[in-house]
Amino acid sequence: MEEQELENLKAKLDENPNDYSLLESYAIALSDKGENEEALKNFLKLKDVYPEKAEIYYNIGIILEKLKYFDKAVKAYEKALSITENDTDILFNLAVLYIKLNRYNEAENLFFKVIEQDDKDENAYFHLGEIYTRKKDYKKSIDFLEKALTIDNNDLIAKFYLAYAYKAIGNIENAKKMYEEVIKQNPDYSWAYYNLASIYIEEKDDNKAIIFLERTIQTNPSDKKAIKFLVKMLCKNKKYIAAEKVLKQSIPNLPNDADLYYLLAMVYKELKSKLNYNKCLKLTWQKKDTFSGDINKLKEEIKLSEKLK
Repeated sequence: MEEQELENLKAKLDENPNDYSLLESYAIALSDKGENEEALKNFLKLKDVYPEKAEIYYNIGIILEKLKYFDKAVKAYEKALSITENDTDILFNLAVLYIKLNRYNEAENLFFKVIEQDDKDENAYFHLGEIYTRKKDYKKSIDFLEKALTIDNNDLIAKFYLAYAYKAIGNIENAKKMYEEVIKQNPDYSWAYYNLASIYIEEKDDNKAIIFLERTIQTNPSDKKAIKFLVKMLCKNKKYIAAEKVLKQSIPNLPNDADLYYLLAMVYKELKSKLNYNKCLKLTWQKKDTFSGDINKLKEEIKLSEKLK
């Protein structure tokens, strides 16, 4: 809503402070504009006027969730649901919040209630698939994710979850196909590239693993895990110049990551570039607060590298 419209609502409300319909419109407008604290104050006023109006508690729940007061948001949604128990919007919002709070069984029950009222609700099937993935019941997850995709075959996240579930039950070929579908639909989806790389690493297909790790980094240059995996794979295959290039391109994006400097030091050690090896070890030491290795061993390694000059 435009600022002027909000001001107009406020002016009308100042003239008619007991117009609760106007107050509700103003509170909704505040929430839409992101002024959630002020919106909440107005909805709490409305709650006192309409203690049995489900929409008021529903909107209070939405705002409390935005403000990350999740436990209070649950109570507001539950109160709304006690007034109108079959409202699918309330059921859905509360169920999603239950997932956020790891209350999977309660979320599951609510999504089934949504489906009872609308068996074509793709999002409810998706979230059931998500719940079963989190519970590691992958066969059920696959059933619900496939159902979601029969309703909306463009649901990218459902495809991603489905690929993950296929991988979890050992159906590797279907997992690959689904990740490839994700990439075809969204070529910038870095996690799909990374997960495909992980599959090829397990299959000991280093060439394909390297290709997909490179694509991961192209789409997400700050993916530290992918960078480190890629460098290690390249070094394993004695592609030290390629590893050096990857690290030199990556470090500007992650200038405080000591592990990257250390990996570059190891690359220079293999390339027998003594000065660069020592220099990168010292840079690792400068960033030692982010170093995941043994600090004492690093200290000793720096001393030994000095003798190589």
